[in-house]
Amino acid sequence: MAKIKVVAKRDFIESITASSRPLPALAELIWNGLDAGSDRVTINLKRDDMDGIEAIIIRDYGDGIDHVQVEALFGNLGDSWKKETEKYKGRALHGKNGRGRFKAFALGFRVEWSTVYEKDGKLYSFSIRGDANALDDFNVTDPAECGPGAVSGTIVTITNPLRNFRSLQGDDAPHEIAKTFSAYLTEYPNVRIEYDGQNIDPKDAQLDRREYSLNDIVLSDGSIISATVVIVEWKTPTERTIHLCDSNGVSLHEMPIGQKVRAPGYNFTAYVKSDYFKKLDKSGLLAVAFMDEGVTRVVESAIICLKSHFRRRIAEQQSAIVEDWKKQRIYPYEDKEDIGSIEAIERQVFDIVAVNVQSYLPSFDKSDVKSKKFTFRLLAQALRQNPGSVQVIIEEVLGLKREAQNDLAELLKKTSLSSIISSAKIVANRLDFLNGLETLLFDKESKRKLLERDQLHKILEGESWIFHEEFALAASEERLEEILKKHLDKLGIREDNPDIVDLGEGSTGRLDLMLHRAVQPRSDEYDYLVVELKRPSQKINSDVLTQIEKYAIAVANDERFHGVKVRWNFVAVSNELDEFAKRRAKQRGKPPGVIFEDDELNITVWAKSWADIINDARAKLSFVNSRLSYEADSESAKQYLKLAHAKFIPDVPVFRSKQGDSILTEPLRDVITINK
Repeated sequence: MAKIKVVAKRDFIESITASSRPLPALAELIWNGLDAGSDRVTINLKRDDMDGIEAIIIRDYGDGIDHVQVEALFGNLGDSWKKETEKYKGRALHGKNGRGRFKAFALGFRVEWSTVYEKDGKLYSFSIRGDANALDDFNVTDPAECGPGAVSGTIVTITNPLRNFRSLQGDDAPHEIAKTFSAYLTEYPNVRIEYDGQNIDPKDAQLDRREYSLNDIVLSDGSIISATVVIVEWKTPTERTIHLCDSNGVSLHEMPIGQKVRAPGYNFTAYVKSDYFKKLDKSGLLAVAFMDEGVTRVVESAIICLKSHFRRRIAEQQSAIVEDWKKQRIYPYEDKEDIGSIEAIERQVFDIVAVNVQSYLPSFDKSDVKSKKFTFRLLAQALRQNPGSVQVIIEEVLGLKREAQNDLAELLKKTSLSSIISSAKIVANRLDFLNGLETLLFDKESKRKLLERDQLHKILEGESWIFHEEFALAASEERLEEILKKHLDKLGIREDNPDIVDLGEGSTGRLDLMLHRAVQPRSDEYDYLVVELKRPSQKINSDVLTQIEKYAIAVANDERFHGVKVRWNFVAVSNELDEFAKRRAKQRGKPPGVIFEDDELNITVWAKSWADIINDARAKLSFVNSRLSYEADSESAKQYLKLAHAKFIPDVPVFRSKQGDSILTEPLRDVITINK
């Protein structure tokens, strides 16, 4: 027995095995058999008593491995005899880097190649054994002459599987093998692949197969690429991919299609065939295909072809379905010849939407004729009156994956669609409000013109959730308001002598105010939130902290709250905290922002910057939005403020439309209090 030492670093060899998924690894071993000239390759899964995989056996009936060549074949990683040969026995070759044999170790710890080859008219056999713990060493037996009945070929036996590999045992495995070898088996119909006793015939899994020639593509250097596209539609769900193949259909590289082609209800794979890909593959550049001009241009052309193909396919399908609707008399349009251009377009849009509705709503076909007719009339009316909204809604709803459709169906059993939409809208509105509030507070011109009492206060009355979620539905309480006014002197504020700020052009306005909300979530208990908004130029300092602490104690001690269970939260808010306030707001064992607590009076006093409040609120929404995937931007923020708080927004450039119009619905001076 001899040893073969692989000429390659061990970590490089391990990276080859570690990066392989089960089915692609198995496909490499099948390709090895086909490249050896075999017309038949079988894959058998040997199972143990627990129905788990005990061994994976791949057999081909090709030329086998010549013992003289075994050291070159197994010892030189990155080299292969196939590099110098385009075809063998009239068929295109797949491998070229000599890595396929190492893919076997992605499936099991031990691999044995038992091979029979012909030499000088006689058949000889020997074996090659490898172990995952010694990937750079192979043991090779001496060749022995075979007895009668022997046939050439190689049996690869993989034992000690790395795991049970459900992907190899499921019903999808033959289908996945068929996808990988579809173009090749179509090109060479005499080739057979058998998977665990089942013959792999791409036609069994195919719904439709069509081939198109792409227009010649001229590159920047003047070279021309010719290519064809084979589009295979499958009967079962599959991941949409593009296979870059040589001109014979041998798949060299796979790319995801993603959302580039919208073809609801179709499961397909595209095989783009061109010798240009073969050249790139030989030079090792196909792995970075996205960087190559030729690949990019060919794939773009193929995507256009795919879109055109599925437009035709959908039209074919729609035509048959529409005719059936007409027979059922549920089609919402009269069958007449003199159709105007507008109605013709409307009908085309309706046909597309309605066909998708029928495809994606399993219960639709089971509905009675009256229900179908009513549904179609509503849909036609919606398209006629508000086509923009219908398009967005239908695209999103019909674009749902089957799992998402099932989730939606389960939700609708327990709640209404309007409730789901309202919940999502609340999150979206809040994200937009946070963006808009940042602009109000930190944009230079907006901040200068913003009036706390008459604008910011009014806005925050409707957005008190930003301070605490419990207060989102809270209401003002008259008793609380009276008590707050009574103790305003603790903050140095008198209602009959408010602070005055110069607004420019001789106008002045009042600053420093209280925002208060009350909620009663428990029996006979009250939660109060009191927010003091400081003007942007007033940093929160030791004076502010002392004032709000005194104020909180005075309010909580008021005789009108004796015997009443109350929990108080007082918050001082401004654009900035000075260094002293920052230290007070970072105390060991307390949440960030807490500066004072009194257990007896149930008081918690906070000092926060607007940045802290906005970031905290945004963080609380982040989990929900990670599922909602809503992207709030400056335009959506402006739109929300326009709808919810237009009359309280200062008229500054940042809040004007692109046409220069203010988003305000009425003049600013009509809606705020101005002191001359």
